[in-house]
Amino acid sequence: MIVLILSLVSGAQARAQLSLLGSLTSTTAQLLSPLDPLLGAVTGLVAKLSGDLQTLLNGPADQPVAVIVQTYNPPDSSELNLLQLLGGLLKTTYTAIPGYSATVSAGSLLQLANDSNVERISLDSPVKAHLDVAYRAVRADRAASMPGWWGAGLTGRSVGIALIDTGVQLHPDFKRPIGSKPIVEVEIVGHETGLADYYGHGTHVAGGLAPDAQLISLRALSPDGTGYTSDIITGIDWVVKNARYYNIRVLNLSLGHPVYESYLTDPLCRAVAAAVRKGIVVVAAAGNDGAVGTGFGTVTSPGNSPDAVTVGAMDDRNTVPLADDVLAWYSSKGPSLIDFVVKPDLVAPGTWIVSARAVSSWLDTQHHELTLQIGDYKNDPAHATQDGAYYSLSGTSMAAPMVAGAAALMLQKDPTLNPATVKARLMKSAVKDTRLVFETGAGTLDAYAAVNATGYAQNARSPLAMAASDGFVYIQDTAILWGSSWTQGAIWGGGKGSATGVSLTPVPQAITYGSGAIWGGTGGAKSTLDNPAVAGSGAIWGGGRSSLDSTSGTVTDDGAIWGGDPGNRK
Repeated sequence: MIVLILSLVSGAQARAQLSLLGSLTSTTAQLLSPLDPLLGAVTGLVAKLSGDLQTLLNGPADQPVAVIVQTYNPPDSSELNLLQLLGGLLKTTYTAIPGYSATVSAGSLLQLANDSNVERISLDSPVKAHLDVAYRAVRADRAASMPGWWGAGLTGRSVGIALIDTGVQLHPDFKRPIGSKPIVEVEIVGHETGLADYYGHGTHVAGGLAPDAQLISLRALSPDGTGYTSDIITGIDWVVKNARYYNIRVLNLSLGHPVYESYLTDPLCRAVAAAVRKGIVVVAAAGNDGAVGTGFGTVTSPGNSPDAVTVGAMDDRNTVPLADDVLAWYSSKGPSLIDFVVKPDLVAPGTWIVSARAVSSWLDTQHHELTLQIGDYKNDPAHATQDGAYYSLSGTSMAAPMVAGAAALMLQKDPTLNPATVKARLMKSAVKDTRLVFETGAGTLDAYAAVNATGYAQNARSPLAMAASDGFVYIQDTAILWGSSWTQGAIWGGGKGSATGVSLTPVPQAITYGSGAIWGGTGGAKSTLDNPAVAGSGAIWGGGRSSLDSTSGTVTDDGAIWGGDPGNRK
């Protein structure tokens, strides 16, 4: 039911007021008198638009814009009729989050926002697969012994893993035991029947999942590895609706887009939260923008969601021991923009990963040098120089499925685990390191330790960080947020940050930040924020510091930031 914010006495007046809204821009609105009641109404409508949409208000009114409209209640026929009246074209409606996606003109954005059931209108942002093409590397041990990597007799069998990506091509590694269900293919974009992957990304990602898990492939990215947020949400919608039938317990998202708004309003993050509430562990790649500037604050959406298990990438340098591992140069670092969520949650190998090859896909044809020869991983002299069934790729896209696969093993062993417990155990059992928490999170994935970990959590939302005016970066205490068994030391480890001269120190009880923790520099209290490796420059903290001081502010149990907003939320 539509209730317009502006009073509409008659149809003629309604059309007149809607026309007036359509003619207003953010610039002309500034010319209205402060006493004009229309100014307050327009300001409220503009606030419903994401920041990137607000910039379009001063552009051509007839510019077509793809949007995602979030509503308080499921949209009814009258609202969709309004969309049609405004010349909009409906794409799809959602159930995981109330709302719909559509294409409208920039000039009708305020008119669309004038519906009181509309909570938020966001740009239907382009998304892309998180892939960094690497040079060819011979990783025969991984290709030949992948099934045995999981160990302990656990293979993920009976656990459904959904993969929203470019699709999956048939591959020998995807053969499942007799009696198990075949790969399920769902077409979000494209209309071909059967398994297909024209880009090659989804097939490679699928090869990194638990070998016997029930694979549900949702093709939502185009043959060039890109797509739209609306299609990803459509995929999440399908996963939530069909989770029980296919026993979908894990969702892998090796994709993302830059952070444009708070996770509180970002439709993709909201869809992730809805999936987690339905009992699905959502694993997201952190992103491959680690080489942009200092790399801090580059985690992409939906990796910035506190509900997601966000995975960064390590370069294991083609050795088994972890001692020589380094953070992959491309791996995005936290904290997240706008909200300052501590990300990634953990890291996993992501460089030169050998996995399933999609024959004749874009990656296979354009980067054929990445393809392994049969002789690289199999003793077959007669065919040693022929193209094999694997190729080597790098990216946080390759790291994420390792964590998703580990989650499937955990759920095979104990199907009663909730998403929070799976995430908390993954982080607590990770191999600890001395890197910054914004670089490697809780450490490197240890699948065996995760499967054998104990402890239960009802909440494992990633904590928030705040750069305070006293010269420290404060981080919410996981023991307060998750429960007493999930202490800072257990999650992050005792030496976190020491490699860069930073220490993780509990806040004294005398300070009401007592439910948080301090990042303190060894060179003095103020040196922490002066260190660009910690502060990530003003690009993260908005060029300034929080007005919080060391004698006020508390952590709330719902994960909100201390003393108010974590930043300028649009």
